[in-house]
Amino acid sequence: MDTNLVTHLQNPLIFHGLLQLDINSYIRTLQQKVNIKQVTAYNLFKKRVAEESRLINVTDGKVIGLSTNIVWRNMTSAQKNVFVIYARQIRSRIRN
Repeated sequence: MDTNLVTHLQNPLIFHGLLQLDINSYIRTLQQKVNIKQVTAYNLFKKRVAEESRLINVTDGKVIGLSTNIVWRNMTSAQKNVFVIYARQIRSRIRN
């Protein structure tokens, strides 16, 4: 497990960026690839973690998955709710 990735993701400057999501770009991507039921708060967060991980050259899916789990479990309800709202917005827009 790469504790450096977890530490990196939990850095307040990096973490704040993880909460930012361009839903329009996600809608374009997800509309064609994903079953709407797969658009969940956790999956969106994991996608953001994977994007951030690539920026620091971490591409191992197992490391990304384990790191995502650790950070997600330590997030507050309010922080998770950001992704719940994103997921609802995306599912709603894909349906229409």
